[in-house]
Amino acid sequence: MSHLGKMESNRIWHEPEVVIYSGIITPGVCCSGQAYDLANRRWYQINVNSGVYDEEWMADTVENHISTYYHDSGKQTPFNVINATVNGSLKFDTKPDHAIARPIREKLQYYSEGKSAIPVTSFDRLVDKVSLGRAVDKCRWNDQDCAFKRIEFDCDIKAIDREIKSRERLLEVTDLHCLANEDANQIMEHRFNVIPILAVVVIEQDVNNEVMGILMPFGGPSLESLSVSGPNSTASTFSSEDLEITRGQLRDLARGVRELAQVGVVHGDINERNTLKKPHEVNAAEGYQEQNRLVLVDFGDVAPEYKSDAFALGELFIWCKERSSWGVSDLRKIEDAAQVLKENGDFDRALSVLDDEKDT
Repeated sequence: MSHLGKMESNRIWHEPEVVIYSGIITPGVCCSGQAYDLANRRWYQINVNSGVYDEEWMADTVENHISTYYHDSGKQTPFNVINATVNGSLKFDTKPDHAIARPIREKLQYYSEGKSAIPVTSFDRLVDKVSLGRAVDKCRWNDQDCAFKRIEFDCDIKAIDREIKSRERLLEVTDLHCLANEDANQIMEHRFNVIPILAVVVIEQDVNNEVMGILMPFGGPSLESLSVSGPNSTASTFSSEDLEITRGQLRDLARGVRELAQVGVVHGDINERNTLKKPHEVNAAEGYQEQNRLVLVDFGDVAPEYKSDAFALGELFIWCKERSSWGVSDLRKIEDAAQVLKENGDFDRALSVLDDEKDT
C-alpha cells in the first residue's frame, strides 16, 4: 500500500496543514523536504537552493502555494514538487506519485469471517471525505455520517489492528454476534459507552482485503474540543456552558468503563480527546429522545505510563470538574468518585458515590 500522491476521489477540499517528515541536506548548497498535507492527504517535495534547513519555513511555503492555487483556480494543485530559491523565485514540477509519496510498507489484511466478524466495505464507497484531524476524516457511507480512521503510516497498523480486535472481543463475550449488525452496534454503544466499528475499510473487497482503516458512526465533538470552542470559553477561564455535561453523564460513562473491565477489555487511553459527547438522538418509531451520552473512541495504542482505565477515568473527572460550574453537591460527589477511582479502582463504590439516590 502507498499513499495517493494526487487528491483522493470523493474528497472535499480543506485548508492545507503541512508537516515536513524528512529532509536531505547538502551543507552550504541545498536541502529538500518530504512534505505531507495532513488535511488533504497528499504528499509534496520541496527543494531549496540553500544549505540552511528550516522545516517551519518549508512547511509554510508548501501550505501557501497549495492554498493560493486552490483559491485562484478552484482546483487541487497539478504539481507535487516545489523548487524554491533564497531570493524568492519558484518553479513547480510534477513527479510520479510513487516517487513523492511515503509508502506504507507493512500490510494488514482482514477477512469478515467467524461469529464476531465485523463487516467489510471498500474504500471507494466512502464519499464526501473531509479532514477532522490526523488520520481521521468525516465522510458519508450508506447515507449516514461516519468517521473514517485510516492507516496513514506504518506506525498506525498496530493501533488499527487493536481497534478491530477490541470490538471483536466485545462482540464475542456478549453474544452480540447473534444479533443483526445494527442491533449489536447499538447495544455495544449503550452497554460499554464505546463507539462501534461499522465496517473495516479495505482497498478492494474480495481481492486481497488489504485494510485502509476503520469506519465508525460520527460520534460528535470531543470534550477537549468543547472546552476550547464553548460559547463562553476563553484562554484562561471556563464555564458550565463549555462542556455542558452532568454528573449523571459522568456516572453513565463510569458504568460503561466498569462493563469493559468486567469483560476484560482495556481501553488504554481514556482522556478528554478520546471522550465524545454524542448529539441528542430522537427515535420517532420508538417514541423516545435520548440525551447526550459520553462515549469512548480510539482503542488503538495504550498510552505511555498508563496506569489503568479506572485511574484515567478519575483524572478525566477532575479535568471536567475544572472546566465546569456545578453545584456544591455535584462537585463533592465528582471529587470523591475521582479519588476512589484513582486510589483503588473500585467502580462500584464510585458509582454509588455518584448515585442520584444518595442526594440528601
